[in-house]
Amino acid sequence: MQNRRPLLITDDSELTEDILRLAAATGVDIHLETHADSARAQWVIAPLVLIGVDRLADFSNLPRRRDVIVIARELSGDTDTPPVSDSVWRDAIAIGAEHVVSLPDAERWLIERLAETGEGPSRQGVVVCVLGACGGAGASTVAAVMATSAQSQSRRVLLIDTDVTGGGLDLLLGAEQVPGARWADLADARGRLSVTTLDEALPHVGGVAVLSFGRQYAGPLNAQAMTCVLDAAVRGYDLVVVDLVRTLDAVTTIALTASASAYVVIPNSVRAVAAAAALLPALNFGGPLTLLMRKSPRGLAVSDMERALGQGLVTALPDDSAIAVSAEQGEIPGPRTPFARACVEALSGAVSQLSVA
Repeated sequence: MQNRRPLLITDDSELTEDILRLAAATGVDIHLETHADSARAQWVIAPLVLIGVDRLADFSNLPRRRDVIVIARELSGDTDTPPVSDSVWRDAIAIGAEHVVSLPDAERWLIERLAETGEGPSRQGVVVCVLGACGGAGASTVAAVMATSAQSQSRRVLLIDTDVTGGGLDLLLGAEQVPGARWADLADARGRLSVTTLDEALPHVGGVAVLSFGRQYAGPLNAQAMTCVLDAAVRGYDLVVVDLVRTLDAVTTIALTASASAYVVIPNSVRAVAAAAALLPALNFGGPLTLLMRKSPRGLAVSDMERALGQGLVTALPDDSAIAVSAEQGEIPGPRTPFARACVEALSGAVSQLSVA
C-alpha cells in the first residue's frame, strides 16, 4: 500500500537522488515528501522514516517514534568539516532517531535497512545439505522428502539443485512444466537479492519453492550467484535444503559453510562405502554430519559399514523398491511411508532449531 512505503523527508536533491538509487537496488518504493504538513501526516504510519539533516529542525517537536534514521551527506572533497553537527545530534535525540548516518559511508548499511522494510524481519532460516556418497545414492530423493515434509508443517521451504548435469531436480518432483525461474535465469545474480522477488520468480511444488537446473546445459554454477541466493534464502525461508553435488568446488564450500547440518546418503555396497571413505575427509565440514545408510537386501551390514567408515550411521533408510519407480513418474515418497519418516527423523534430530517431526 502506498502509505506503507518508507518516508523520505528532505529538500536536498542530491540526497534524494542517492536515497532513491539505494531504494531501487532493494526493490523498495520510497514516499518522498517535501511539504511539512504532508510529511507530518505520514510520520506515524510510515514503516520507516528517513529524514535529511536539512529538514530535521522542522520536525524536532513531533512525537517520538521508532524507525527514524537521520541522514547527512558528506560534501565531495570536504574532509575537515564533520557532516553531523552537535545541533543535529540534539534534534535527532529529540525525535528518538534510531541512527544518524552519513552517505556515502553508510550506503551498504542503509541498503540492508531499506531491504528489511520491504521484506520484514529475517526468518534466520536453517540451511542443510544433502549429498550422495556415489552416483545413484538417492540424495535428491532424500532432499526432496525433507523439503516437502518440512513444508507440510507450515514451514516456508526452498529446495536448491546444484547439479548442472543432473537433468534438473524439478523432474524428480514432476514439475518440469511448471513455469518459473531456473538457475540459468539467476546466473548473473549479485549482491542483495530481494526475498520477495526470488520467491515470486521460482516455481512452487506442493508449496515448496524449487530452484533447479533446466534441461539445457547452463554452464557451471556461479559461486557468486550461489552466495547471493543463499543469503536471500536464509532471510526468506525457514528451511533451505541444498541437493549438493559431490564436486568439491567453491559452490560446495559456500553451501557447506552456510549449513547447520549435512547429510551423506550411502548405499550399503562395497563401492559406495569406499567412495564415502574418500569423500568424508575431503568435505571438511565442521558442523553435524549425519550418515544415512540406504539399505538394500543383499548389501553390507550396518556394523561392517561403521567399521569401514570409522563412525556411526545415525539413520538407516528402509529399502523400498517402489521409490525408483515413483521417481520416474515425478513422485516422491509420501509423508506416511517408512522412507519419508526416516528422512524426517534424521532432519529433526540433527537440526535442533527446526522441529518437523
